[in-house]
Amino acid sequence: MVSFIHINLYSLDYQLITLINGAHTPWLDRFLWAMTHVWPWLPMFLLLFGLTALFYRRNAWRVLLFIALSVGTSDIISSGIIKPLVHRPRPSHNPELTLHLHERPNGTFYRGGPYGFTSSHAANSSTLAILLYLFLRPFLSRKWPLALFLTGFVLLFCYTRVYLGVHYPTDILGGWCVGFIVSLSAFTLYRHLDKKRQNVTLYR
Repeated sequence: MVSFIHINLYSLDYQLITLINGAHTPWLDRFLWAMTHVWPWLPMFLLLFGLTALFYRRNAWRVLLFIALSVGTSDIISSGIIKPLVHRPRPSHNPELTLHLHERPNGTFYRGGPYGFTSSHAANSSTLAILLYLFLRPFLSRKWPLALFLTGFVLLFCYTRVYLGVHYPTDILGGWCVGFIVSLSAFTLYRHLDKKRQNVTLYR
């Protein structure tokens, strides 16, 4: 049964990445190559970090530091622990697949590192998005624009990885699981520590 599920997941992965990677056009290649990097998203995230600083005032540094440490934790778990343990080659390194890879100006092709499960892009972006939403949600009367933007960011950011041929869809799903667990654990820990800090301040 386990072997059957394993074979079917691989088959589905192959079909999906072939479909997504094969639907490429020159303009989409350029656009998604840009979107797979952090810099196009910086203006919006600087705005969100600024709102966090505005809303949390003196505690803003704690919130922002907690978010940064959480993203770093998700990256360590994904790239430093899971990838070396699982040893699953990226699709761009799979000789069984014929993929369209991004060609750099020097003529080399972008293939990413040797291993792909789990996707650090997926783990880190989902951790960042979930924590920003959880921390900013109490201050917003309309929460859906923030939720829509952050969801769109995670989906597009991760879609680029499959489109570029450097991750299977299950690499992305695995990264999302890491991000979900890390972000919710971190937020729970922050609330616990913040409650203890407030109690200490109250009884001084």
